[in-house]
Amino acid sequence: MRTVPRVACINDLSGFGRCSLTTVLPVLSVMGVQACPAPTAVLSKHTGFPKFTFTDLTDTLDNYFESWSDLDFDWIFAGFLGSLGQIGIVRRFFEKQKQKNPACRILLDPVMGDAGRRYSTYTPELCDAVRELVSEADVITPNITEACILTGTEYRGECLQLYEAEALAASLMQLGCGAAVITGIVQENQIGNLTYLDGKAVYTAVHRTESLFSGTGDLFASVLCGALARGRALPEAVETAGAFLSEVTQGTLRQNTPAAEGILFEPYLNHLGGMFDAEKTGE
Repeated sequence: MRTVPRVACINDLSGFGRCSLTTVLPVLSVMGVQACPAPTAVLSKHTGFPKFTFTDLTDTLDNYFESWSDLDFDWIFAGFLGSLGQIGIVRRFFEKQKQKNPACRILLDPVMGDAGRRYSTYTPELCDAVRELVSEADVITPNITEACILTGTEYRGECLQLYEAEALAASLMQLGCGAAVITGIVQENQIGNLTYLDGKAVYTAVHRTESLFSGTGDLFASVLCGALARGRALPEAVETAGAFLSEVTQGTLRQNTPAAEGILFEPYLNHLGGMFDAEKTGE
């Protein structure tokens, strides 16, 4: 039995901007989880910058996953996908890992857009394919924009009443996922996350700041994945991720960090790791 949970991390690598794998790897590692990256694309900066380079790694993925055929993972954490051709490759990897280890769980963060707009690299066809991939996931973590894209719901902004968020989550469940966590729900001076599991909705919220930083969704999903891999129940893991994100956001504001550079999480990694140190097997 492994003493350290093993997670396959399928995401892009952005050279600047604190997002995707540059967030996933240190967060999972400090939480006591082995993070194994599978890059889907390499970007010089994330897509929120006006100018960036984009290298599609679709042609490398099949062989990459084939070289992992002798490995099994406790969780698969999939985020940004670089092209339509990656959907089938990733789906096959999901299926093979489930066959090898029926206990393997899949967290899909459908990184497609924000603030009512699709990201520039996400075509309607790619969004449709991600919708089909949702059925393979045990947990999905869309923001409101992504939840609307997935369900074909008209985007009306980030301010949702809880009954609206719950209806949106119920629509997501019809796509075949095991559980849905809708992130970034705004209610006056609070921002929250709604977890929908086993026909029940749980809402948790923290203080909301006016500034919006790039990479917050990646940080939330990374902490959530780490907590789940360490055995936390989903509602508790969501609450842990939301509270940590709120703490880091407040600190980022105090440092006057430019929003495009991403949320300043590095000074808080020791604190995050300390939250799980006592639970590490063998200590």
